[in-house]
Amino acid sequence: MRVTRAGGGDFKNAMRGRECERRWLPWPWLVVGVLAAAAAVVEGVGVPESELETFRDERGGLVALRDALRSGRDLHSNWTGPPCHGGRSRWYGVECDGDGRVVGVSLDGVQLTGALPPGAFGNVTRLETLSLRDNAIHGALPRLDGLERLRVVDLSSNRFSGPIPRGYAAALRGLTRLELQDNLINGTVPAFEQSELVVFNVSYNFLQGEVPDTRALRRFPASAFAHNLKLCGEVVKTECREGSPFDDAPVASSSSSSDGVPVVRPFDSGGGDSPARKKPRRFRLARWSIVVMALIAALVPFAAVLIFLHHSKKSREVRLGGRAAAVAGDIKDKAEQAGKLSGGSGSRSTESGKGAAGLQFFRPDKDTFSLDELFRSTAEMLGKGRLGITYRVTLDAGGPVVVVKRLRNMGHVPRKDFAHTMQLLGKLRHENVVEVVACYFSKEEKLVVYEHVPGCSLFQLLHENRGEGRMPLSWPARLTIAKGMARGLAYLHQTLPLFHRPPHGNLKSSNVLVVFTAPGGVKRQQSKHRGDVVPVPKLTDHGFHPLLPHHGHRLAAAKCPEYARGRRPSSRADVFCLGLVLLEVVTGKVPVDDDGDLAEWARLALSHEWSTDILDVEIVADRDRHGDMLRLTEVALLCAAVEPERRPKMHDVVRMIDEIGSAAAGDKETTAGWELALR
Repeated sequence: MRVTRAGGGDFKNAMRGRECERRWLPWPWLVVGVLAAAAAVVEGVGVPESELETFRDERGGLVALRDALRSGRDLHSNWTGPPCHGGRSRWYGVECDGDGRVVGVSLDGVQLTGALPPGAFGNVTRLETLSLRDNAIHGALPRLDGLERLRVVDLSSNRFSGPIPRGYAAALRGLTRLELQDNLINGTVPAFEQSELVVFNVSYNFLQGEVPDTRALRRFPASAFAHNLKLCGEVVKTECREGSPFDDAPVASSSSSSDGVPVVRPFDSGGGDSPARKKPRRFRLARWSIVVMALIAALVPFAAVLIFLHHSKKSREVRLGGRAAAVAGDIKDKAEQAGKLSGGSGSRSTESGKGAAGLQFFRPDKDTFSLDELFRSTAEMLGKGRLGITYRVTLDAGGPVVVVKRLRNMGHVPRKDFAHTMQLLGKLRHENVVEVVACYFSKEEKLVVYEHVPGCSLFQLLHENRGEGRMPLSWPARLTIAKGMARGLAYLHQTLPLFHRPPHGNLKSSNVLVVFTAPGGVKRQQSKHRGDVVPVPKLTDHGFHPLLPHHGHRLAAAKCPEYARGRRPSSRADVFCLGLVLLEVVTGKVPVDDDGDLAEWARLALSHEWSTDILDVEIVADRDRHGDMLRLTEVALLCAAVEPERRPKMHDVVRMIDEIGSAAAGDKETTAGWELALR
């Protein structure tokens, strides 16, 4: 500080003033500096504080909705983190715009139960679509005041009760679609006047009173208001009269129960409002109704007995399929027809391979059985997939256990093509590929018999029964499974001929069976995958893509980007699918077809230095192996490249995953050179 010399007293006072200035002046400047730094931080992020507050309020309302409802989609594990990032949403059923704001919530048919929290959508100010149809939500309809951009509201097929909020007609000026049918809504219909309203339905409720005669409501047929309590007016073509809108049949009145839901009760017979000449007609109708109801009551048990006897006879004839006895009966009939065509002999085969009555076996050194024995054995339906229905069959008299897949969408496949494909698949022998034991062909039915793998799928190990009491799949087990999948897929790519592309075609976690064995090779139960057992993955549902030229979109290979561009999938489509399964192993996320691009999300995470956030919560605590987890993520992203030419070949993928297990912790040069070597 520079001080000009002055007289004695003035100088002393000046110095005292300068000392005070030195003591107090820096504090305002310090405050200004802090505020400027804070402003610089906010400006560096690129989002004003007010907008950050808006994001927090928007997310808070949706989180309250998540916590108030129960769902079969497990929203508690899916709706985590911010709902929007870069114009994309990782939340199931949520749609975002380019500014990272929520514009759509669609949770149709996901078994939502509970009541909507008040104001759940109040802060989602850019909401344009709200669809919660086909659930079991109860309570009052949500208030949607202030959502000026809302265009579509579909709350049909729920259990909403109470009146329709007046704000639906007054505040939602841009509404184009409103569906409230099949609920428990009472009260009257508001006066909707939206000029752009093109879809409107309030049928199957308890609404009553006169429907407002507005230009918007006159556009809709009477069926949009049908099956309500007492609606009348010009719109529904019913005259409104004092006492009851139904002048021709005044047989009911309404009152409200203690919970506010309307209850329908008959009029008192002594009431003076209904004409006396109506009474005899009403009594005659009641007598005829009683006669009809008595006849129906007598016929229903008789019909039930006939149906029961019919199904009991079917179940005695054949047991394949367990509960699906009718389906198994159809197969049995067709098997008998095939036996007749083959000469009626139980030892003849319609194919060149060994077998009986149409079954073609590919391993004559193993136990064989006839088609009749197969269909007379006890079977359990394991599930339904894109390729068909799968059964676990226990052959009678202590025979082996096999898995039978009844193929569908293959009625057009010629016998020659089917037999050729099965011959190729029947020759495959690899530790990580499920063995095809036999097959059966007829014009109506195609069956494939697999070896029985006493384990469960990778999908079940990763996702089923998450929560307290679950035994998670450890990281060493996941890495072992990844190695086995890569080796099995590489074997298919090396063994199947060039025209069989893609060699697998349907690779996903549900088509990877895992059996746990002891180090000596003894199989263990699937629930005891401790440190003393080794998981062995086996690929199944492989090799059918060439037989489905018109249904290829049903298989997992159709998820590759080149398929959407009209290009025929090659062997690189299998590599892409493997990349998605590897990401599923690392992240623990349930793959959903319409849930965005999992690979793009993982790439974004790795590029923003929050890579550990993508790791599955069940393995993230194993910090010493984070490096290996991220290396496997990098391999997965190489496999899931958008351009097929940039994806590695399967023998390169096997080498890279093997290096993960053998590389020392913290060795970053190995994975850093992978992409350079593959360019």
